[in-house]
Amino acid sequence: MTASNGRKKERMEDYLEAIYNIQKGEGRVARTTDLARVLKVRPSSVTEMLLKLSDMGYVEYTPYRGVILTKKGEELAVRIRKYHRIFEAFFSNFLGVDEDEARKLSCEIEHHVSEEVALKVCSLIASECDVCEKCEFEIFKLSEAKPGLYRVVAAPASLRKVNIKPDTTVRVVEHLRVEVDGKILEISEKYASLILVERAEGVDG
Repeated sequence: MTASNGRKKERMEDYLEAIYNIQKGEGRVARTTDLARVLKVRPSSVTEMLLKLSDMGYVEYTPYRGVILTKKGEELAVRIRKYHRIFEAFFSNFLGVDEDEARKLSCEIEHHVSEEVALKVCSLIASECDVCEKCEFEIFKLSEAKPGLYRVVAAPASLRKVNIKPDTTVRVVEHLRVEVDGKILEISEKYASLILVERAEGVDG
C-alpha cells in the first residue's frame, strides 16, 4: 500500500468511526455538518467522502438528510474504535502516558494494526483495561498473584538472567516470593507489578 492509499484508508476509517459515534452515542443519523465539525473539514469534502463510502457499501447516504452505517460499515467502525480504545488504555493506563498524547498516538495506530497485534496488547493490559464488557484474558500482575503455579506472559528483559521471561512457569510461594527452577527468589514490589502472569495447571487454592 502506498503512502497516499494509506492516508485515504485512514481518512475513510475516521469518517466511519465518527458516524458510528454519532449514530450510537446520540441515537440519530449523522449529518454533513456534524462530520464537518468533528473531522474539521469542509462540508463539500464530507459530501464527496460520503458518496465514495456509499459506493463502497459502507454507508447509506441521503443528501440533506444524513448518513447511517450499513452492517459492513458498522463492523469496520466497531473494530477501529476497539483498536483505538485498546491502545489508549495501553498508553495511558499501562505506560502512564499523558491522556492527550495517548489519544493522539492511538488515533494514528488504530488504522495500522492487525487483530493479532491488538489481542497481544489486550493480553498485556488485561488487568488495567475495561474496553470489553467481558475480558477473555485472565492475566494479572505477579504482585497480585496468590500462591500457586503461573505462566509468565510478559516481564522486564532484565529478569531473563533469573529465567523470569515469557512462557516460563513460576510458583508463587507467598507475596513477592517465587520459585523458579527450584530456587526461591525475592521480587521487589516494583518488578512484581511489571510481571504479567496467567494461571497454570496446579494452582493451589
